[in-house]
Amino acid sequence: MLSSQYNLLIPSSAGTTIMSALADEGLDTTCIQTLPSKYRTAQYVAVNDTKKDLLLAMADMSIFATVSPHNLIQMKRSPDLKWVVVDANWNKTHIRGLINYSSRNLKAKVAFEPVSVAKSAGIFEPHTASIADNLKPFPHNTLDLATPNQHELAAMHVAAKKYEYFESQEWWQAIDALGIPSSGARDRFVSITNSKLTDQGIPIQAIQLLPFIPTILTKLGADGVLMTELLKQNDPRLTDSASAPYILSRCANGSTEIGGVYMRLFPAIEVVEDVVSVNGVGDTFLGVLIAGLAKGLKLDGTLINIAQRGAVMTLRSKESVSPQLGELKEELDLLAKYSSDSVL
Repeated sequence: MLSSQYNLLIPSSAGTTIMSALADEGLDTTCIQTLPSKYRTAQYVAVNDTKKDLLLAMADMSIFATVSPHNLIQMKRSPDLKWVVVDANWNKTHIRGLINYSSRNLKAKVAFEPVSVAKSAGIFEPHTASIADNLKPFPHNTLDLATPNQHELAAMHVAAKKYEYFESQEWWQAIDALGIPSSGARDRFVSITNSKLTDQGIPIQAIQLLPFIPTILTKLGADGVLMTELLKQNDPRLTDSASAPYILSRCANGSTEIGGVYMRLFPAIEVVEDVVSVNGVGDTFLGVLIAGLAKGLKLDGTLINIAQRGAVMTLRSKESVSPQLGELKEELDLLAKYSSDSVL
């Protein structure tokens, strides 16, 4: 059972148990669309090895590929909506439609959850809808954030290159404005990350995708999280001495939009020896992250580390999302209040 934004698609014949469980937890089910019994509820089965690493996974997500999200889009939503999460289980035509609708019509920021290596590339693959739905480079981007693991990042990069997203004049202008030296930036990549990640091509893959996704958080498992962000000209980090070690490059071509690139590797919050299951860890990380952003928190080390702690809770849980996550709510609320008070 996966969600897009806060909505689920559940067939009436197989969703009774799920609906009952949600009701028992006191969760709002008004945005859940129940479908006829000819559709199958999304299912996911994973087999892990003795180290609890994923060995084999099987999924039936056809309900997302065959059903249009049109009815979900038309549902009433809060006027305070700030973030929409779209995951790659949707048909690739619907994915870009949801992203564009959310950004342009709802004026919300949009996060993309790649789901898997196979599905992550769909965001760049051709489809039958209008070419106007294709992702556009900054400053006309409709996607704000993505949280791939390193394998999903590589697949997205391969797809973007294959389908010539790196050939447009707009992409070249954005890349030039990032200020990466023509000779490359290997030494800076190594100093900010390490030789292993640099040799794997992770920093350069993230940078080349930045014009389409201005903030990329690459999940690296035991190596932590690599944050790569396109900075606007007025970003205070460009003049903040504490941020200086993480300013990979600065714009030097006179762009009025782009200020440079911020890249920072956040180490894993904890080495987890007592892993129960790896299922749902990435979803937990993104969920906590979006919860904090929706409360107005900055995307910084504090929030990223809280999201990592949430992921650790799920690693130690037999559930796909740890029931203990509620413990982080008070911390996020306090941070949001402190941030609000500081602004006032």
